[in-house]
Amino acid sequence: MNGVMIRHLVTKDWELHRVPTAAAMATGLLALAMLLWSDTRLVFYVGSVLLITVVITVGIYLAFLSVVHERTQGMLPFVMSLPIGTREYTMSKIVSNGVLFLIPWTVLGFGAAAVILVRDSVPDGLLPYATLLMFHMLTGYVLALAAALITGSEGWTIAVAGVTNLALQGFMFWTSNLPDVAATINGPLPVWTSSIRWLIAAELVAVVAILAIVWSWQVRRTDFT
Repeated sequence: MNGVMIRHLVTKDWELHRVPTAAAMATGLLALAMLLWSDTRLVFYVGSVLLITVVITVGIYLAFLSVVHERTQGMLPFVMSLPIGTREYTMSKIVSNGVLFLIPWTVLGFGAAAVILVRDSVPDGLLPYATLLMFHMLTGYVLALAAALITGSEGWTIAVAGVTNLALQGFMFWTSNLPDVAATINGPLPVWTSSIRWLIAAELVAVVAILAIVWSWQVRRTDFT
C-alpha cells in the first residue's frame, strides 16, 4: 500500500473534521461538568442524556460527512484519481474516522468514569455498566461507518445509524435488568460481573469482525461510482 498517500488522505480528513469534532467534545465536557456539579436529579439526567447524545452524534457526523458526503458531492472521483487504490482509500477512511471518533470517545469515557468514582452520590457500581454502554456506542458507530463505506448511500447510512441508536434504549433496559448487573449496579464498589465481561468482549469481537468484513468487501471492489 501507498503509505504516503494514506497519510495525506488521513490528514485531509483530520483538517476537514477536527473543528466540529472538537466542538462536540467541548459539549461533552459541558455534560460532564453537569454530572460532576449537579445538585438535582434533573440536571444529572440532562447531563447523562447530553453525554450519550454527543457520542452518538459524533459517530453519525463522521460516518456521514467523511464518507457519504464525499461521494454525493462528487469528490470521490477526484480522490480515486490520485495514485491510490481501494486498499489505500479504505485504510485512510478507517484510520481517520477511528482517530477522530476515538479521541472524544476516550476522553468522555474516562471523564464519565471519573465522575462516577469522584461523586459520593453516584454509586461506584455504575462504572462497569457505563463502560459497557460506551463500548455499545462504539459498536454502533462502527456499524454506521461500515454502512457508509460499503453502500455510500445516505439512506442506508441513516437507516443503520437510526436503528442502532434506537436499539440503545432496548439494550440499556435489557442489560440493566440482567440479574448480576441489577444486583451490583447500585453497589458501593464496581463489580465486573460475568455478564458485563462477556458483553464487552462480544462488542469488541463485533467491532473487529465488522472492520474485517468492510476491508474484505472494499478491497474486492473495482468500481466506486
